[in-house]
Amino acid sequence: MAHVEGPVTGGRRDQVFGGFFGDGLDKHGYVEEEYFVSGVAEMYRPVGELSADGKWRVVPDGHTDYRTRVVVHRPKDPAKFNGIVLCEWTNVSAFIDISNAVNERFYKSGFAYAAISAQKMGIEGLDRYPDTGLTRWDPERYGSLHIPGDGYSYDIFTQVARALASARSRTGADPLPGLDVRHCIATGESQSAARLATYINAVHPLAGFFSGFMPCVLVGGGSELHNPEIIPGESKEDYNRRFYSRIVNTTIRDDVEVPVLIVLSETEARMFRVQPQPDSAWLRVWEVAGTVHGSACDTGYRGDISARDGVVDPFSFGGSAQRMVRFMPIMEAAAVTMVDWIGGGAPLQRQPRLLRGTDPRAIVTDAHGNALGGVRMPEIAVPTATFETVSNPVSGVRKPFTQEQLRTLYPTDEHYVDAVRAAVDDCQMSGLLLPVCGQEYLADAEKGPRAQG
Repeated sequence: MAHVEGPVTGGRRDQVFGGFFGDGLDKHGYVEEEYFVSGVAEMYRPVGELSADGKWRVVPDGHTDYRTRVVVHRPKDPAKFNGIVLCEWTNVSAFIDISNAVNERFYKSGFAYAAISAQKMGIEGLDRYPDTGLTRWDPERYGSLHIPGDGYSYDIFTQVARALASARSRTGADPLPGLDVRHCIATGESQSAARLATYINAVHPLAGFFSGFMPCVLVGGGSELHNPEIIPGESKEDYNRRFYSRIVNTTIRDDVEVPVLIVLSETEARMFRVQPQPDSAWLRVWEVAGTVHGSACDTGYRGDISARDGVVDPFSFGGSAQRMVRFMPIMEAAAVTMVDWIGGGAPLQRQPRLLRGTDPRAIVTDAHGNALGGVRMPEIAVPTATFETVSNPVSGVRKPFTQEQLRTLYPTDEHYVDAVRAAVDDCQMSGLLLPVCGQEYLADAEKGPRAQG
């Protein structure tokens, strides 16, 4: 059973690393708090091969003590809570904790949110880089945290989420005081999505805890189960290269019996190591045209958060993906619909896949160079630019149309607004866009196609 301490305060910096940026939480009546969670976690080993169908079987293979953290966003008024906690597996590709699912629009729908630090690298970083890991960033605040290895991450993720949901699964503090938690949905992006793929295939059949999963920008496989080797003095690039070389080729098992939504950009659609997985009773795969790998990870405040915390912005080298087709409105709509699906309502709708040629990794494009097929948000259904995703698969390149092209496509601003309105209606009918986001698209369209830049 996990033990919870907090809310945590103090430290040399006296702040939450990676905390929310701006006034959005207070505006929606939410509060951010950090808790430490400790306990004894199991590691797992496979029984038989890790097959491509994802139907893996594992058994416990040793245990150890751990102490980690969780950052919680919750409504101050319990009456505003919708009963659902979005549990994000924080990304550690930059060897710091990165929370990507934080978006204030989720709070308009009453979700609580938890960023769970489940991996060693997020806690301790690499010894060669003093700016990595929580324990280096603020030893006074985080120095007691410890995760012996990533093989324990799967059970740690379960234990922390259970501690959020039920008093029976914890001792100590209540991270969600006064909130009646009905379901927890797990989400994670990129490297974290690979951890979730393994979790779904191997651990969920044993734990049976999460009511749904939303892995995003998943590159075609799952992470390893054991503790990866840590090489003293290794560079970030070499460590990540070793990580991706150990990705296990797999699909998501088709007997999971809880909703699973995989949301992919064009980058992963090209990089899949196995053929794209078909939809099934419990699985949906959405491929979003005009997006890149960073679209799911760069939510607009990443540079501000990194600057405030005094760490390297993970998107500073490839540029921001914010100018590409927006990813977050899809995730917001999907989360709301998944709640209905979990409760026995209509499932998430099946969406068309990106159009591929004879080479399944080559996406067919139109005369403007934009991808054909797939989930088509208003930016690409009614384009004012080419969303080029090949030369920079992390951040993409947005190439605005010329004035002549815009005049040909949209002779008047009214033509453009009408086309955007039709695209918004289509997205809302397909479950891809909430009404509040649709209104934002329409307000932006009123400025005309030439103002889109």
